Amino acid sequence: MSRVWEVPVRDSTRVRDARVAAEAAAVRAGLDEDRAAEAALVATELATNLLKHADGGLILLDVVDGLPSGDDRIPMVQIVAIDHGPGMRDVRGALRDGYSTTSSLGAGLGTCRRVADDFDLHSTVGRAHRRCRGRAGTPADPAWCRSADLADRSGH
Repeated sequence: MSRVWEVPVRDSTRVRDARVAAEAAAVRAGLDEDRAAEAALVATELATNLLKHADGGLILLDVVDGLPSGDDRIPMVQIVAIDHGPGMRDVRGALRDGYSTTSSLGAGLGTCRRVADDFDLHSTVGRAHRRCRGRAGTPADPAWCRSADLADRSGH
């Protein structure tokens, strides 16, 4: 039976709720302690970004079939952040450590990409749509991170 966690992020108290939901999803998926902590980190970073950059949004979490392992598929935690913010002008820059538009450390999205097995980010400036997706299940493949299409999709 599938369980989807839906966390509306409208204020800072909901960042904790996103982290707790990620921890619950990790338990349901059977992730080890390290991978569960990474899922919680991704949920926390994405929820924090929703508040900082988009005046809130929605975090959705689910346990999905992941990578094949023999005859089975390894369960993974899928985390999706959706907002109706202004969009990102520099997607490629936002994924680089140290890049920040709010005087923060600027490591959040880069961290999410590094710890996720699958990561996608879409942003369109002026169309008020942004989606980030990351899954945590098995150790990330560094080759995928290097070869992933990370082009600036904002049109700028």
